[in-house]
Amino acid sequence: MTTLKRFFTSGFWWMLFSALLFSWADILIKYLATSISTLQIAFVRFLLGGLILLPILSSKRVSLKGNQTRILLLRGLFGTLAFFCLLKSIAMIPLADAIVLLYTFPLFTVFFSFLILKAAIEMGEFILVGIGLLGIYIFISPDFHLFNMGYVFGLLSGCLGGLAMVFIYKARQTNGPLIIYFYFCLIGAILSFPFMVQGFQIPDVRSGSLLVLLALLLLVAQVLMNYGFKYCKASEGSLILMSEVVFIGIAGLLIFKDPVTFHFLLGAILIIGSGVGLNLISRRSKHSPASLKPKT
Repeated sequence: MTTLKRFFTSGFWWMLFSALLFSWADILIKYLATSISTLQIAFVRFLLGGLILLPILSSKRVSLKGNQTRILLLRGLFGTLAFFCLLKSIAMIPLADAIVLLYTFPLFTVFFSFLILKAAIEMGEFILVGIGLLGIYIFISPDFHLFNMGYVFGLLSGCLGGLAMVFIYKARQTNGPLIIYFYFCLIGAILSFPFMVQGFQIPDVRSGSLLVLLALLLLVAQVLMNYGFKYCKASEGSLILMSEVVFIGIAGLLIFKDPVTFHFLLGAILIIGSGVGLNLISRRSKHSPASLKPKT
């Protein structure tokens, strides 16, 4: 019984399961993007996520208005744009490349925290951001013969995700994680609906089932992540969540036969390494926005 209790109160396992589910969701997105428009994928994800959350919020008597509505709306807006860019990136470049670029978000969170929250930047953070930017340059590769707009979308997903982190940080001061996620789904559904209608195509039974599964995976991964944060610091949880990159790297090799180049390995090590360093520094600031995750 003690072992079972220890398992359920270990943030490590909840975070690891969350990262694994996020990885499965990424793989599903890559697969579905070959036959369904990315905006249709986004709309179904947001719509189902919001519909599932409504009765949960109602049972907990959580007001849908929330607190600091403007902050919640801004979080939803920038989080949605980040997700749109991630979808485009996943559809256009190798899956592992897109996820590594998503994890540039701690670099941008430091910048936007300074710009919006007037947070001081330590020398260590300044150096790590520089290392991360070097990693981005190496990762994307300046050879325009290999250039793909998917890398721009991937980088934008990290940039917008970093901006969303700042508003999540502010929103979490007066709101629970469920209402924050609900606003994310609400804004996402509203923004993706008109574009989805233009290119709407009825998915077959298999694709439709996978779309529903995708929405469920992302919601459950979110819940597990929030539960895990109850038992570990934000910085520690974020480091464990970075195992998503490892899972995706393995999936890219085995399922999608993605190439592993020197540019990829060196750039990824510098990007993820700088993110790890920034998360370690954030331990001194218990509620640092740099230690959150853009999929929340």
